[in-house]
Amino acid sequence: MKLLLIAFVVAHSWYTGYHDPVTGYECCDDEKDCGVINPRFVEPLPGGNFNVRTGSKTRYFIPRKRVIESDDNQYHICLSAPFSYIRCFFAPHTEASR
Repeated sequence: MKLLLIAFVVAHSWYTGYHDPVTGYECCDDEKDCGVINPRFVEPLPGGNFNVRTGSKTRYFIPRKRVIESDDNQYHICLSAPFSYIRCFFAPHTEASR
């Protein structure tokens, strides 16, 4: 879990204006809820879906319709406090358009 939380120190303005394509919720809720996620924690699935691991036992299934193309060719995740609900998930173009 430490690796993921450390990644949340990135510049926050990158996420401003993005909304989840399904829920419509704004991706960025405060200054520490979004960040880059290491690709080793992301498992691309057939059909453009993803499994994302944020802790040793915490996994999230993200359907293709909720994936947003990232601006910088990295994976990003926005989590709501207390880091239990995915607000937004960004994937590189090649992964997001599968």
